Amino acid sequence: MYYLRIYSSEKDGSIMLPFNNDLESLITYVVDQHERIIRYLESNNKKYEKIAFIWDKDRYDETLEVSIRNFDFGIFQSMNVQIFYDLTPEYDKEMHSEERIDRREVIHLEIMKKYPLKEKGIIDLMTRPEYYFVCAFTKEMALREGMDSHTARLRVGDIGVEYILSKKAEKRYGTIYKVKENKAIPNKHCIYDEIDFEDPDWEANLEIAMCKAFLQFYPLESTLKKENVDEVFRKIVGMRFNRISNIEYWILENLQVTKEDLPDFVIQESEINEEIRQGKTDVDYVLDGTFGEGVLNKQYPDFSVTYLMTNHNQMIITDARWN
Repeated sequence: MYYLRIYSSEKDGSIMLPFNNDLESLITYVVDQHERIIRYLESNNKKYEKIAFIWDKDRYDETLEVSIRNFDFGIFQSMNVQIFYDLTPEYDKEMHSEERIDRREVIHLEIMKKYPLKEKGIIDLMTRPEYYFVCAFTKEMALREGMDSHTARLRVGDIGVEYILSKKAEKRYGTIYKVKENKAIPNKHCIYDEIDFEDPDWEANLEIAMCKAFLQFYPLESTLKKENVDEVFRKIVGMRFNRISNIEYWILENLQVTKEDLPDFVIQESEINEEIRQGKTDVDYVLDGTFGEGVLNKQYPDFSVTYLMTNHNQMIITDARWN
């Protein structure tokens, strides 16, 4: 799943656009937006004085289109296309006041690829300082005919798991073993034959599968914390959504949990919204949300999200807070 996040140092908030697995449509959109932004900055000389830095073929030895296509997206690695520009002194003073004179601004077109990291425990595991993963074979080696076996290893200190790809009677068998102090424990293993080596993301999928096995063998104490939600509340302000279901999906994804992890999580319209539509009151629209009883040790389970509605029926988030 590819996402494009657009944000500017000149303004608060950001826009997040999903592109499913359609890399070509994403490339076309980013290249078009990059060119449109440059034309806009060049034509608005009352606000913008000079473009200081853009994606230039002479600088990078390849076009923006080719660079995106060749970028090695990782589980935690995104591509950030930046446009630096200077404000005119008058507009800079209007934007930043006398106290902050900083005419250099930047627009970010950040391209992310989200892998199916559905369990928060996987993120907690991968971000441990002692975490180590290595795959000792390539796609071609995995698909090659013959009886060779291949290995991938995941370690956290002196514990971990090991993936063995074996071939018998023209069939492949993937087995993940529990490992401690670099020794496999034979009676602690699980069969994992679901890796599709024709999938471009097969190695990331294998690493995630091994993380899941690791968590089965060595459960981590990892629970949702109030600080996690507070950070998501801060990030969502300024973002635009077309549907409430998109807001739910975004919050769950940024908390790195699934609906199965939070079965009672729900966001719905507040009763006050009908009064706003009828002109009886003049406040921001409100969504009522809850994480469900018992979540966060029964503290702060309910929250509110306020938003403005644009002429194109987009919801611009203005606030998110606990009730």
